[in-house]
Amino acid sequence: MNEQGLVSLREHGIRGINYYWDRREQFGLTEAELAEVGITGNEVLVHMHLIDALKAVDAVFRQKGYELYVKEGYRPVELYELVYQKRVESGKADEANRLFNMTDMPHATGLSVDVTLWDIRRQREVYLRDGNDGVDALFVDFYKRKPGEVAEWYQVMQEWVIEVMQKHGFRLGTKREYFHFDYRPGTQYNYPISVEYKA
Repeated sequence: MNEQGLVSLREHGIRGINYYWDRREQFGLTEAELAEVGITGNEVLVHMHLIDALKAVDAVFRQKGYELYVKEGYRPVELYELVYQKRVESGKADEANRLFNMTDMPHATGLSVDVTLWDIRRQREVYLRDGNDGVDALFVDFYKRKPGEVAEWYQVMQEWVIEVMQKHGFRLGTKREYFHFDYRPGTQYNYPISVEYKA
């Protein structure tokens, strides 16, 4: 544990990646730039207060053949600024403003995580949206408006993840992305569950 109370998920048996390290080429980030903002490898750090809750979430998912897969935890302020600037410079300022909370920077607290599922049997990430649906599909209820079984599956799975996370003290972030959660136990749920998970 460091002076900010941050711990490694790997050391606690929770699967995860550092999103911007893992996708550094996609975002035009060099290892040197990442090192300047404190990112030197594919390790996920979170505040120690999250560990028990994340382990409990993982246990629920494992009952259905999945693992919790954390795709980002702690993100230093300097990394927020670097990635935001890279997106703006690449002509994606509107997208950056939709996705980045540059006012509160919740990941910089260590109390926020971006999550999805890992399929234990197939040993791969479970995609909870269609990448061809663009940025809009990153936000809750996008698939409620789309017809078809695939869209229904995405919606059901997203809602299941949200339900499990909420039951363990997490709440959706202010941007309302289906995968971003802030640890705020004691506050009210901020997403109603309307579709039951179908195993």
